[in-house]
Amino acid sequence: MGIRSFLASHGALVRLVIVLSVVFGASLVGLALATGLLTTGVATSAQAAPGCAQRMHAQLFFGLLGPQGPISEADWEKFLLDEVTPRFPNGLTVLHASGHWKPAGGPLQREASRVLEIVYDESPKARRLIDQIAAIYKARFQQESVMVVRAPAFVCF
Repeated sequence: MGIRSFLASHGALVRLVIVLSVVFGASLVGLALATGLLTTGVATSAQAAPGCAQRMHAQLFFGLLGPQGPISEADWEKFLLDEVTPRFPNGLTVLHASGHWKPAGGPLQREASRVLEIVYDESPKARRLIDQIAAIYKARFQQESVMVVRAPAFVCF
């Protein structure tokens, strides 16, 4: 398929990915490519490789500024050890980040944050476990929200 025919049939999707990559950064384009949003539906050699499989990829975004002040590294580590790791013992990744958001009726806030990345087999149980993690964090640290992003991913080990 040539670039012109690809753009003709997938132009809206390409424009969306470009806009999102400008807004959210180039990593979104990589995620779109990894999840197959920019493919034509033809399996690539990586997808046919041994050790590769379709999975789900969740990113959970946790702000580290609560109503009582900053959430300490010790409190974050305890939450991770007590609540997250038992639910996903096969592995996860935590990224240190910095973000900003605007709470309902409040001014823009900048805060340190953590991004939790989990790759898992799609199931109602796994979705429930991720929802539990977000709910527990919001309750424990009096957070207005925890953003959860879920997307299909093709994973190779």
